[in-house]
Amino acid sequence: MKNGNALHTFIEDAIALLGDIDVVAYFAEPLPYTVDEQIRGIVSRFTAVTPAERTQFQDALAPEHRSLFGIYGHRAATIAARQNDADWLRSGLTGFAIANYTIPEKRKVEVGMAVYLHVAQKLGLNPVDLFEETAVLAAPAIAAELLAFGRRPDVSLGKFGWQELKTPEGVKYKFSYG
Repeated sequence: MKNGNALHTFIEDAIALLGDIDVVAYFAEPLPYTVDEQIRGIVSRFTAVTPAERTQFQDALAPEHRSLFGIYGHRAATIAARQNDADWLRSGLTGFAIANYTIPEKRKVEVGMAVYLHVAQKLGLNPVDLFEETAVLAAPAIAAELLAFGRRPDVSLGKFGWQELKTPEGVKYKFSYG
């Protein structure tokens, strides 16, 4: 974006959209849903701005807005698996990185990344490349996590507590505690 006004407008528009989304309702919506496309648009704009502008965007997000990107990320990975669409997966992993701009204490981000790595393999993508592409867009702490995780040879859904379920709508990823 060439000027501060465009960035300011982007941030204001994104926050306004995110502020209108009910987290619980969004989580329960069928895939794909209108909000998925709207957040995908935000993610797309986020990837097009400079690193300094990405930091400004991230700093403007409230925790509740950030959590929507986490939900979006996994929804996008599921859409990617159902539609065999790598662009949805890239967008979802970027959403995951936005959600984890600041990694909260005790959060095990690798648990969430297992789904992205699994879907990447399912789509025939090289996970190292996918995670490296996304790391370039991420804050330093989550970038380091992405780079390390994308290279792990020992990742399976089950090992990280996930199951891939077959449903009438297509695959679904479910996390199982313990």
